[in-house]
Amino acid sequence: MLSQLRSRTTGEALVFASATGVALLHAFDDAFALPGPGVPLTQHLLAAAIALVASVLAVWFFPSLRPGLRSAVAFTFGVLATVNGGVHAHHIINQDVTANDVSGVSALLAGIVLIGLAAAIPFRHRGEGPAGPVRRWVTRLLVVVVGVLAAYGVGGPVGMAVVDSHTLSKPLGDPPNAAYETVRLTTSDGLELEGWYRPSRNGAAVLLVSGGGSTRMSTLRHATMLERQGYGVMVYDPRGMGNSEGTPNSYGWGWEHDVDAALDYLGQRDDVDRIGALGLSSGADMAIDAAGRRTDLRAVVADGSAAIGYEDIKEFSDDPLLRGPMWLLFKTVEVIKGRSGPDVSLADRLERSRAPHLVIAAGSQEKEWGELYDRAGGDRSELWYLPKASHTAALKQYPEQYERRVTAFFAEHLGS
Repeated sequence: MLSQLRSRTTGEALVFASATGVALLHAFDDAFALPGPGVPLTQHLLAAAIALVASVLAVWFFPSLRPGLRSAVAFTFGVLATVNGGVHAHHIINQDVTANDVSGVSALLAGIVLIGLAAAIPFRHRGEGPAGPVRRWVTRLLVVVVGVLAAYGVGGPVGMAVVDSHTLSKPLGDPPNAAYETVRLTTSDGLELEGWYRPSRNGAAVLLVSGGGSTRMSTLRHATMLERQGYGVMVYDPRGMGNSEGTPNSYGWGWEHDVDAALDYLGQRDDVDRIGALGLSSGADMAIDAAGRRTDLRAVVADGSAAIGYEDIKEFSDDPLLRGPMWLLFKTVEVIKGRSGPDVSLADRLERSRAPHLVIAAGSQEKEWGELYDRAGGDRSELWYLPKASHTAALKQYPEQYERRVTAFFAEHLGS
């Protein structure tokens, strides 16, 4: 027993255990301290349990693994901790400092230590073992190949899920002018959201839905454009962002409740008898989703639509090299967020919708998604492709052309 304990207290094992413990503490902070109002403590219990079990098993078996496997384990844990902590370092540099950011930066430093350990282990143990130089070089080549495949098929998707699942707070500014009223919404799943509404001057209103990781502030340029045409304008913070309760989600999971609450509010106003929606990125996806579920949306502008779940990936491509990593990405998001993704594709929503859609696609990758949704919408859909525009930045880059095209679309279907 004593010799077993000594074997587990080598310098490499102690460094690995210490750094992993620091990263694990931040994982607990994310799971139980970071969630804001409206988020039950049990929502992230599965993610915390997986992190705990994986860390304990890795620390226990680490000393008994061969050097190559020790290096791979240290590198894997190091990358995950670095990616997670890097989000908080970015938040500190660009926003402010929270207690969760402090533990996040600690995880970042722990991740750097683990990556350094992963690099040091092969160097410290080079030439050990009975294998000859040829076999050792073949093994190294195989390690590189397997490492690249693992990074593409596992590390990349999991890392993207970690980044997308750690959307942190952003400051709110002021409304564009005094005509905007503060509005509070209650969703069907019990969350309180906050937004602004500018009353309509022409009997029609447009709901603006921001992208993932954004607040109402990201839609104000579009709000001002529509306000000039006399439309009522509704902007709000999605769940978990700005002054709204709940857990944020960059892919819009759960946002259907938010959109429904906003549309119900507009439907009850005396100054509104016609409703449209304009969404950006994930907000565009949710505008499409709402039009496929409801009958009160008379026009939708979807600027920057892509995938909100694995069902969309299946509609988009049969390529297993795309499907596999994306399946893992969305499953990882499910574990981290403690909820399931959508069980229906946006293409299916479009096929069921009766509302006309203007699908705006920027760049070659968005063009493929835009073409998919344009086909699904049939004669109720039109695709506007802007090859040189950036994601959801077309209004800023081509203001006159964008305003002319979008306001003409709304004027045709909502009136002016």
